[in-house]
Amino acid sequence: MMKRPVVFFDLDGTLLTSDNKVAKSSIEAIEKLIENDGIPVLATGRPPFETKKLRAETGIGSAVLMNGQFIVHEGEVVSRNRINPVQLKKLGDYATQRGVTLSFHTAEQIFTTNNQCELLKKDCLECDREIPEVDDDIYMNKPVYQVEIYLEDGEEEYQEKFPELHFVRNSPYNCDVFPKDVSKATGIKKFLEVTGLSKENTYAFGDGLNDLEMFGFVKTSVAMENSVEEIKEVATYITKSADDDGIADGLKMCGLINQEESEEAQ
Repeated sequence: MMKRPVVFFDLDGTLLTSDNKVAKSSIEAIEKLIENDGIPVLATGRPPFETKKLRAETGIGSAVLMNGQFIVHEGEVVSRNRINPVQLKKLGDYATQRGVTLSFHTAEQIFTTNNQCELLKKDCLECDREIPEVDDDIYMNKPVYQVEIYLEDGEEEYQEKFPELHFVRNSPYNCDVFPKDVSKATGIKKFLEVTGLSKENTYAFGDGLNDLEMFGFVKTSVAMENSVEEIKEVATYITKSADDDGIADGLKMCGLINQEESEEAQ
């Protein structure tokens, strides 16, 4: 089993800056990580089509996507886990009856039950995402790997009603929804099994609640300065924000790039 360092990077609030770009210092630090025989991997709730350009820009060839539901190794899909359409119909009917909007994430596109929802529009603006097309039963025709539910609060009601699913707050506007027994941690475990890489030299950078399981699984965790408190409390290290060269500094804290390399990246 290979013991090369493997570093998992969340996207929003972590690798991406506040204007949804990857800082030059982060790109250069990742290049140094690769030169030092490290393996960078995305670990995000985002779907595959939203990460292709970013992976090319950063040189990151692998990704644990949709909170562990969809895994890519060096551009090749090695695992995917479709959400049961029967579960999605029950959730869709329940949410629609309450005037709550959902979006359904396939590997190629996102669809929604209501593209006039203000919370959805705010979330799309924050994520630099186009407003999705309306299709309230796309899950009957295409595999759906993740759902987003647009609520400012009250996800506990849905968690109680649908215990087979996991509702994790992703932003002030919505929660990610995926199978209960799946997380970034299970996706990382599967990635390591497929690639033959060792858990003993794993690292993760993150900032949100959907990073908790990942932080509990890897050997070393790095919380961004802008992280929620729950993440900071369990992190091995706390670095600066992505806007302030936090990725480069965090890699230095972990000893994955040295002081000179970190300063060059900044």
